Amino acid sequence: MHRHGFYSRYRYPEGEERWKIPRFLCPPCRRTVSVLPCQAVPYRPLQTDRVQAHFDQKAEAGSGPDPPPAQAESGSLKRAWVRFTTRSKALTEAFGQLVPAMISCPARLWLEMRRAKTSLVHILKFLAQTSKISLLGDYRCLRLPDP
Repeated sequence: MHRHGFYSRYRYPEGEERWKIPRFLCPPCRRTVSVLPCQAVPYRPLQTDRVQAHFDQKAEAGSGPDPPPAQAESGSLKRAWVRFTTRSKALTEAFGQLVPAMISCPARLWLEMRRAKTSLVHILKFLAQTSKISLLGDYRCLRLPDP
């Protein structure tokens, strides 16, 4: 892999601050790879600690982000939770025996995922490494290239 520049990405939903995301090029296959900071949620301008606190609050296991989110972040967090609620089957399958097979509500699934992997950072890493998916989507960038 060779360093291949960077791209700019919003750090927060308000769009005030940006991260420089490094890109790398694989010379044999001519594909580029971006490396997100562990505090970033893929394809969302959200911080992992804020999403984790919001999801904990939705699962009645915490008081929510501190300080409370502004309007733009609040909307982004709500949309992330809605997306999470649609992914119960895929996430349950990805976690396999680490979570009970019959979980009826997203809040319970979130709590079981947190119990199994302790934090959103560890959940994202586990999902990417073992199932090639993410918390909020099955992104093409996580899949292996076709031969």
